[in-house]
Amino acid sequence: MDTQPGTVTALWRYPVKAMLGQRLRTAGLTARGLAGDRRLALLDPDSGESVTALLPRLYQTVLGCGAALDERGGVRITLPDGAGTHSTAPDADAVLSAYLGRPVTLGPAPEPASLFLGAPVHLITTATLRRLAAENPRGLAEPERYRPNLLIDTGGDGFAENDWIGRELRVGGKAVLRVVAGTPRCAVPTMVHGTLPRDPEALRVIRRTNAFPAAPGRAPEPIAGVYAEVARLGPVAEGDPVRL
Repeated sequence: MDTQPGTVTALWRYPVKAMLGQRLRTAGLTARGLAGDRRLALLDPDSGESVTALLPRLYQTVLGCGAALDERGGVRITLPDGAGTHSTAPDADAVLSAYLGRPVTLGPAPEPASLFLGAPVHLITTATLRRLAAENPRGLAEPERYRPNLLIDTGGDGFAENDWIGRELRVGGKAVLRVVAGTPRCAVPTMVHGTLPRDPEALRVIRRTNAFPAAPGRAPEPIAGVYAEVARLGPVAEGDPVRL
């Protein structure tokens, strides 16, 4: 018999890899994850690789930018000072290069930029966030730090999604996700995210409370959330029940 461990309480997509997310009420679920998710990236003009992968310290600068898919399929980018550009603008590369202080181009995100073990959808539960908040001296664990696509509202204050690994989740009436691995955490949650301050404890508390191999054959890592592959396409929306 199906059980309902929770409800979708928030959705985000990240039209440009490493930039701030776009909050949604509803989204289409494709084989590559939420429609429009991690479509673009800032690339090194010589190698074509993501600059945030080449220079991890640059990640915190890119996290100052907001990105939102518009109704025509382009991406609006907003810089921290309120200025911005658009993915179709002729000077987009120049604007972004000036902001970052190094040459970059805005282009399609390299494969597999949005994937971990072939699983492009990232989920985290309110139970996990409550546990992390309880362990953090700030008393907070903002979901935006952990960059999920779906925030699942569940009861309790433990790492509920750990038990979902290897199982399927039906979201709403049609979409099905197959959870394949825990989400390994690096320093990204500790960084400034828009108006959220730096928080070194955002990673330390995970190391203390929830470290295990994200997938077979990997060394133990701090885990918060899970990655899932798309087993059945369909729409997802705030308020959708999530069933195991």
